[in-house]
Amino acid sequence: MLLAPGTKNLLHSTCALAALTISSNAYSDNNSPINIGNVSQSSAETSSTNAKKIVARLLRSNTPSTYISAAKIANEVAPGGTIVDALTVAPGVHINGYGSGNGAARYQIRINGIQTGWALSAGNPEKNGIAVSFDGVPMNNPLSNWDGWESSETPISNIFSGIRVTQGPGNPDNRWYDSMGGTVNLIPQEPGKHMGGEVALGYGSFSSPSAAAVFRTGDLSGWSTVFAAGYTRSNGFRSDPYYAPNEGAAFYMKTRKDFTGGHASVGLYFSRTSEYRPMYIPVSPIPGVSVNGYQQPGPAYSEQTTGYTYTIPTSLYFKNDTAHMFLGYAKLHLRLASNIHMDNLLWYRNGYRHHNRPNNYYFHLVNTEDFTNTTATLGDKLVLSAALPWNHLQVGGYIMDERNHNTYLGYNPAVFASSPANPIFVAGYYDDWEGANIFTQDTITPLAGLHITPGLALMSYRVQFVNNSNATIPVGATPYIVRNLAANNVSNYTKLIPSLGINYRVLQGLHLFATWSQNFQTPSADAYGNYDQATVVVPRNPTSINSYIGGVKWDIGPWDGTVSAFHQHLTNAVLSSFIPSLLITELDQVSAIYNGVNFSANYGKRLGVQLFTNDTLEHAYYPTYRPASGMPLYGARMPNVPTTSLSFGVGYRWYQIAALWNARLSDTYTSSTTLFSNITNEPTNAQNPAYNIVDLGLSVTTAMHLVPGFHKIKFSLQIFNLFNRHYNSMAYISSGGELGPNSAGAVLADPGAPRAVYGSLTAYL
Repeated sequence: MLLAPGTKNLLHSTCALAALTISSNAYSDNNSPINIGNVSQSSAETSSTNAKKIVARLLRSNTPSTYISAAKIANEVAPGGTIVDALTVAPGVHINGYGSGNGAARYQIRINGIQTGWALSAGNPEKNGIAVSFDGVPMNNPLSNWDGWESSETPISNIFSGIRVTQGPGNPDNRWYDSMGGTVNLIPQEPGKHMGGEVALGYGSFSSPSAAAVFRTGDLSGWSTVFAAGYTRSNGFRSDPYYAPNEGAAFYMKTRKDFTGGHASVGLYFSRTSEYRPMYIPVSPIPGVSVNGYQQPGPAYSEQTTGYTYTIPTSLYFKNDTAHMFLGYAKLHLRLASNIHMDNLLWYRNGYRHHNRPNNYYFHLVNTEDFTNTTATLGDKLVLSAALPWNHLQVGGYIMDERNHNTYLGYNPAVFASSPANPIFVAGYYDDWEGANIFTQDTITPLAGLHITPGLALMSYRVQFVNNSNATIPVGATPYIVRNLAANNVSNYTKLIPSLGINYRVLQGLHLFATWSQNFQTPSADAYGNYDQATVVVPRNPTSINSYIGGVKWDIGPWDGTVSAFHQHLTNAVLSSFIPSLLITELDQVSAIYNGVNFSANYGKRLGVQLFTNDTLEHAYYPTYRPASGMPLYGARMPNVPTTSLSFGVGYRWYQIAALWNARLSDTYTSSTTLFSNITNEPTNAQNPAYNIVDLGLSVTTAMHLVPGFHKIKFSLQIFNLFNRHYNSMAYISSGGELGPNSAGAVLADPGAPRAVYGSLTAYL
């Protein structure tokens, strides 16, 4: 488990019951993550009765994937916490963040060093390299300037019943436009044949209440529906005088109709969040940087002088992001013949984000940013599957169109009496992204126990950039800076994408696997002109990845696990870095290599002792790094990617006093990471120190008949950072844009969360 700073890496507990009643033989096939192979996206993924079928399917797969069950999600995520915390049980996954674990804050996902999601971490070439989907529907914005997907879009973890994590681009049938380093499919609650549900209430450190509910109607004349909703709020762990709570809410429903020869379903999802991101904290004191402002009298503002969590008040600085996302989709499955099936997915997604950042800490020409981004996406995916002698053939493809609109107004009331109606800085852009992909994939079984899966895909992208900055100027305004130099442009890319996977059963429950896969994606919108201060050279080729992953996986008795090695080469990447002190975006041309080994093992599926380990050794570096200005670098280590992540844990489950008890203790070590410099716009050899975190979890589940309609109740207690270690989750070298010119060259950091205690009560219908 590659734990994450500022997020938590808990392996706390809670029980994983395979049935709705408790017995002395309580057993859960899904309590341990299944660290191997692909899993279908049907409701069967989350059913404990299908656990053995899932394990068999995973063992036969050629892709290195992990299935995380509903029981594991409940164990890993705090009440009101972010769903991405559950990903830490998957090999090669590392989570970064500046929040306290609350679902409304934003976190960054890395799989084998490649990332998506915003959380500081400058200097990485692939900020949109993990495709994240909701029930199989892609959520990434392919042209996002900073991150293609934000974890705050899914603030309520109770809505989800499972997660599938795949390393690398994977096979064509489950590969999306941003599946570079991997794919994460968040699987929501499914309608069921029987009526039921759950109600969950939680509270914890930093004034963090949460509530969620799930209800299934059961089968009503072939129709079944599930509803889920929740709310979460947290003041965060940054201490006084800073006060800026985060909150989020979400609603989900899905209706399914079964009929002769197939089934159809319609899903709706809506989320809304408001998040405040606090100021970075200097690691060491800086002359002139005090708690009262730049060059103002007062105590020096730094971790060494004012403490790890002390943060200047929002009257001096804050960033607020308010966002909402709507997703509607329809699925159709038809059995065209006894051995031929058709699946179609149609979706529409609409997203909105408003970013507001006043910085009164020191004088800026532009001290307030007012940024708005809207997206509208329409897509359709069709797949035909045929079960043939010795073969399972799939043919399909998808088309997708996204319209993206950005506006940016910068002002400072103390300069020219500027305001949103009369800004100093103006930028506005339209981006249109069109993607089409057709593929064929055939799983061949020439011998018993041997599965060979060749695949071939043809992808085509079209990107149109329109500089709308002049039209964005408010009527009557005379801005000082207008980002209108980048010319309108259109780019087209077409690539053939081969892949090959092999799985061989050596013994019953012991398999060898290997997969070679590629993928291509368009660079972020910066590469086409968004927020650039001059005419850009549009990329002639898309960003590409060449991925090799192979190893061994097993599921024998009480043991399951994976050992795998990976080599991934990223080329034609455009790294964008915003330099606050200059109000410009730097574009660098880079290539990157990620080499490493993942090891994951779990012992114990019944009552008694539980053991686990999840470890990664990685070397991520730039063979070539060509900054927009300056000399190229060769072989530089990649910032914010640890070389070593080690996680060990022990647990014990027992049945006593008509209840199932669970206790778990985990210890995670994360090695030091190098830092990125905003002065040189290059990686450096400066380091953020290593850290070691211990987490504890306790839970009890018992039958409950006092309240009509409820049959089971669960209490859980989770303690993160048990020994209250001080550490920084992320850091970088400042150019002086945040805390004033004297801070240029200083290390600014986001501290990790201190000790936190959460309790929850869940009642099951």
